[in-house]
Amino acid sequence: MSAVNLKIDQLLLDSVNPRIGSASNQRDALQKIIDDQGSKLAELAEDIATEGMSPIERLLVLREKKHGGRFVAVEGNRRVAALKILSNPAVLVSLSLGGAIQKRFERLAKNFSRTSIEPIACFEVATRDEAKKWIYLRHTGENDGRGVVGWSGLASARFRGTDPALQALEFVRAHGNLDEQHRRLLDTGFPITTLDRLLSTREVRDLIGVDVKEGKLRSGLPGDEIIKPLRRMVLDLAEKKINVSNLKNRAAQVEYVKSLENDDKPNLAKKGAVREVRDFKVGEFKVKAAPAAAAKRRGYDPSERKTLIPRTLKLNISVAKIAEIYKELRSLKMDDNPHSCAVLLRVFLELSVDFYMDANKLETRFKANGGKMMDKSLKKKVTEVVDDLVKVKGFRRNDFSGVGRSVGDSSSPLHIDLLHAYVHSQFQKPKTRDLRSAWDEAEPFFARIWA
Repeated sequence: MSAVNLKIDQLLLDSVNPRIGSASNQRDALQKIIDDQGSKLAELAEDIATEGMSPIERLLVLREKKHGGRFVAVEGNRRVAALKILSNPAVLVSLSLGGAIQKRFERLAKNFSRTSIEPIACFEVATRDEAKKWIYLRHTGENDGRGVVGWSGLASARFRGTDPALQALEFVRAHGNLDEQHRRLLDTGFPITTLDRLLSTREVRDLIGVDVKEGKLRSGLPGDEIIKPLRRMVLDLAEKKINVSNLKNRAAQVEYVKSLENDDKPNLAKKGAVREVRDFKVGEFKVKAAPAAAAKRRGYDPSERKTLIPRTLKLNISVAKIAEIYKELRSLKMDDNPHSCAVLLRVFLELSVDFYMDANKLETRFKANGGKMMDKSLKKKVTEVVDDLVKVKGFRRNDFSGVGRSVGDSSSPLHIDLLHAYVHSQFQKPKTRDLRSAWDEAEPFFARIWA
């Protein structure tokens, strides 16, 4: 693999691009990318036209012929499609796309300069097989760290650097007199976006004595007063005493803040000169840390269980095979048997869903084009079972938010495609924390099916 700099006219779209299947020629490939991407391609084109090509992402190309001067983009077809349109908008005449998107492309093309883009930084591979590994890692998630590892919400907030929620979190970290256990909770998956949701509500800010101006969190209260509500809110989120489901709307957020203990509420009568929270000094705080967790006898903590299914959970499973899988998932240790647990979870989910659909006379198959009967996908079956539990059985949809999210949210540990990958991918390896989270999200769903 070697670096190569190319011009737009030297680049070809890949006729076997995984996004579009196969294409008969370059025009067909471009049409299919437009059909697949729609306005997303226009957004990409606008970004390229105004900001240029990303300096940290090269195209991966394969020479069309051994000694030819044209190259197929085996990775980066969206960028190549955008470049083809920007450099030659006349190509749109023979394509089918919405009028608004076409006008947007044409407007962008008027001010597009090839010289600002060319030469385009690429890497040339000798064969498609050489490219496969890198393309797979680029598009299939973290792959245990070998692929692209996304930022957490907290990391994103740190990068932006001006989020009031991040300022509140760092304020509590610096002045909240936290013990080591609380500090660890703040460093591992803290739900910064939920704290941001709270602080974005004016009534909440008024109740705790803060405001936001030009992205800066400020208060006129003395340190001992402002730390009280912020510390309580941060710790409640870190300890999962509240979550985004409890704070969905303004009324719920206000109710939560009003329900705080008096010791966690500020004395708003002590307001003085307004300062940014980052300007408070250590000597202004006298808040005491919560009693150390070690002072109390620890009971059973379900978040630290070793098996996928908590041994305390009892499901009334009436099918022998499914009951045996359930029994295995209550006994196998996730640390020692991650692949077995992952595969069995995928099987347990589908068998449970099929049982419910059969018992409640829901169709598990559908008639495809041509009249052939086909099995519904697991995603489709899960969605239909959730709908039946809500609309027919009368349960709250919020009870199944974890399963419902798994259908469309690729970041969910219960995402259906991820469960499939545990079975079929040679690279996707399950982690204990992801398996535990997947079960926790699905447990209310299974509990209703096997009630």
